[in-house]
Amino acid sequence: MTAGAALGTRSHKNMTFSQRGAKPVKKMRLYALTAAFYALLSIVPAYAAWGPWQALGDGNVQVSFSQVNNDTCTWRIKNIGSNTLARFDFSYTYVPADSPSSEKTDKDILPYPLKPGASVGGWTVYSANTQHCPATLGVLKLERSN
Repeated sequence: MTAGAALGTRSHKNMTFSQRGAKPVKKMRLYALTAAFYALLSIVPAYAAWGPWQALGDGNVQVSFSQVNNDTCTWRIKNIGSNTLARFDFSYTYVPADSPSSEKTDKDILPYPLKPGASVGGWTVYSANTQHCPATLGVLKLERSN
């Protein structure tokens, strides 16, 4: 009888996965996490590809656009002025993805006052169903508070 047999252990070749511990499970988990990580990397650029900031209105408001996917454009608005942007109403013009031979204009507003240096936007706030980003934003009303 070997020392291992006397202690109640088995050789590595004869063990099942559960007897050997969690090494095969850890490998599978590592493979799954690696695959998930690379899948996320393939998605992130679509959401992270923001264009440069462009001036609007009084020059102290800026907009940046991003093509989220094949038929969704989004934008964000930034206040670079020294006063809070109390109200900002704007229109946006775009070519609808489902009707590429026409233009459409809609209106929207700032969801809340925007303090100096702050920005708001992204696909959860602003979006247009278009394959051609950027859309065009036009200032309808801009008010600042002191």
